Amino acid sequence: MSLKWLIKLEDVTISYKMDVHQNPSRLPNLASWISNKITRAIIDQSLQQKTSRIFTPLSGINLDVNEGEFLSISGPNGSGKTSLLKVMSGIMQPFKGKVSWQAINFGFVSQYQILLPELNIRENILLPFYLYKERHEHNGTFLENLNIDDLHKKLDDYVKRFKIEDILEKHPATCSIGQQQRALLVRALTMDRDVIFADEPEQNLDSDGRIELFLSFKEANTAFKKTIVLVTQEHPDVLKKYASRGIKIKDNNVVEIFHNGNN
Repeated sequence: MSLKWLIKLEDVTISYKMDVHQNPSRLPNLASWISNKITRAIIDQSLQQKTSRIFTPLSGINLDVNEGEFLSISGPNGSGKTSLLKVMSGIMQPFKGKVSWQAINFGFVSQYQILLPELNIRENILLPFYLYKERHEHNGTFLENLNIDDLHKKLDDYVKRFKIEDILEKHPATCSIGQQQRALLVRALTMDRDVIFADEPEQNLDSDGRIELFLSFKEANTAFKKTIVLVTQEHPDVLKKYASRGIKIKDNNVVEIFHNGNN
């Protein structure tokens, strides 16, 4: 039986323009021997002009994200991992190629702290529900017919499962980074997101925190059947313990490095 794809990339190329600034402060002793102010002003203006170049980290990508899989994407800094995630989630348009979706809503867990500091953890988790109700949208998602009592029951189940029930009334600044990231994961689960994207969420965690976070993603995948796409710098030998499939960015394309824990 063929797998159902949720996201499909066809011949996708990711390119963007990078501005390169030439800064005269990086040229030592230049100002010391320019005495004429007019000449110096002309030279400074010339040196500060921006030059641009096109950067193409990924070219000709063909990739499916399948329903129910835990996909890890690894590669060195600057290889285009985050750009690929942005294209997959629709945040960024590819320079060339086609992206198709059979998933309708996404959740995000990031290395950056994106919880609102004015709200406590419970309010942050429930925020999408209240924004949805305020807009009175009718798009066929489960939120349309969900009542607040059912939502709180779902929330209570998830916070106990992921061990954040003790921080629900706290504000993000008083919680650890790992707790905040598990709160984002709980939000995605509570709001029944089709795909959960995670952009290097382990970066600011110690080794124990990384293991706990990866285990949380694995549980969301296996116990709750959520599709996970994890961008990471973690070693593939570690990722095999958690992800069902791993790809690596190499030579401006992607190669599969393991599937179901096997090379």
